[in-house]
Amino acid sequence: MSDPASHVTSTDLATLTQRSKLPVELQNASGLKKLDWVLSLDDPRAFVAGLAPQELHYWLRDIGKEDAYPLLEYAEPEQLRALVDIDTWTRHELSIPRFLEWFDLALAVDLETAQRFILAQDDELLMWLVTGELQVLPADADIDLIPDELAFFSSPDGLYTVTVPRDHPLEERIPQLMRLLWDADMDRARELFQQAQFELHESVNEDMERFRNARLQDLGYEPPTEALEVFSVVPLQTLKQALRDAPSLAANLGPAIGSASGMVTDLILKDVRPPDLLRDAISTLDERNRKLYGDGFAYLANKVFMAEIGDLSRLDDLPQAAHYAVGLANLGLSYLAMESEDLAARIVTQVTPETLFKAGWTLVTAVAKKARRLAHRAGVDRGFALFGSPTDETISAAATLRPVFPELLEGGAALGYRPVRTLADLSLLEARVDQATAELDAFEHRFGLTIDALEAADLPGIGPDARRRIRLTTLVRTGLLHLLLSDEFRFAPVDRDSLVAFSRAAFAEGGLSATFMRLVKSVSAPALEPTDASTNAESFAVSRLLERAMDELVESLGNVAERDLDLRYAGELFLAATV
Repeated sequence: MSDPASHVTSTDLATLTQRSKLPVELQNASGLKKLDWVLSLDDPRAFVAGLAPQELHYWLRDIGKEDAYPLLEYAEPEQLRALVDIDTWTRHELSIPRFLEWFDLALAVDLETAQRFILAQDDELLMWLVTGELQVLPADADIDLIPDELAFFSSPDGLYTVTVPRDHPLEERIPQLMRLLWDADMDRARELFQQAQFELHESVNEDMERFRNARLQDLGYEPPTEALEVFSVVPLQTLKQALRDAPSLAANLGPAIGSASGMVTDLILKDVRPPDLLRDAISTLDERNRKLYGDGFAYLANKVFMAEIGDLSRLDDLPQAAHYAVGLANLGLSYLAMESEDLAARIVTQVTPETLFKAGWTLVTAVAKKARRLAHRAGVDRGFALFGSPTDETISAAATLRPVFPELLEGGAALGYRPVRTLADLSLLEARVDQATAELDAFEHRFGLTIDALEAADLPGIGPDARRRIRLTTLVRTGLLHLLLSDEFRFAPVDRDSLVAFSRAAFAEGGLSATFMRLVKSVSAPALEPTDASTNAESFAVSRLLERAMDELVESLGNVAERDLDLRYAGELFLAATV
């Protein structure tokens, strides 16, 4: 291990795991400065040809492919093919306009580069282009029988005719594509067009997609159906015990995909800053294992991306997948290491980033199950928001397919969402979900009203939108209003006269009246003294609900003069009949 004094204190994963070899002065430079740096090298061809195919793609995206296209002059055939594999598909279908964008960039370099670009593509892709809506006919086909809605072009040797629907993206490009292919390799061109006359477009597409998926898997992009395995739960206690007993597994830290050895810049892990525990643990690794951990995290980010999105045309979302992956990996490490820095440093020599991620995923899944049950009971899918902020945001965030943390829970002004990164994050989520569940349980049991009954209830003057804005505190205050005025706890909508009468009786000098507070206290406790834990828990939940309801009441209505009482502004305080 390295000297602890050399630990990196604040950095992104790309730098921490030494996956970035770009000169320091260029790491935050503009794309054009990076391009100038490459072109000024003694041998830019060797530099570009030495890039892993996916890194060339990231490099072109980072600079901007409209500016960086001159680098295509130096790209090898497998790199040119990878650019098409990565950047021109939408899920299961090749996008012809995006394919033509890359072809035009190659053409902007020179004809030789455009020719190499075409030659680099699979036979299946080239056949796919001239099947389906396009058709290849033999030279002796009667062109008078070709419908007017189709344009047609002869191959350079006159042996084939290709028909193209007018206004098709390839209508103006097929002559150029055929000429480049014939000039580069006439025998291959003739064989492909001969075969294309008899191949079904769907069959060619299946072959093309299968070969592409195999190449993508070699680059670290698993098919979405296989990548979903990353969202698996693991037996945490068994894993904990195994870590206590296992020797170091540093030699097997992660898959050897996307090796960092020739990495110039890593756009997956760039700006992805690991939380403190994970950062400090990785910084204790020696240089070799730190690089292996970088490979493992890049592979993990790719896997999470393919499982969540599965569409490489949306690679701009890949860094977001990396942030999510690193957050959950830190959560898993925190749990397995019991937040001990020394134990975490040992664990990262034994456990791959993917296993840490799965441990974190197992933890958030348990909370998510609770949140989903609560969301269903509380009618979230029907538009109800019973608890107010930040509880409603927390339930929605925790109940999503990929649970996240609402920054509102941290008490600041931030309104966004981020990955669940620490045990403290997890505890805040779970505590808020458990509290809301207890309040809903208590409300249903003590007051006998469920979300189904609320949705179906006869509430004159309460429209559908207003009904969905009803909170538990709204219902409690409404019940207390009627209890104070008529000795009956009920959820009937109030009118202005009732609101005025309640205001007179409920408020006194300096706050709520003694009479009203005695009534609130009678509602908060059952008629008999609690005798078991469940009854105590229910009373506590009701008391908490009433306390919040009273705080909101005093804050919103305590200083409002009687003449200013208006039902239009009382919709969150009471069931107010306003329509």
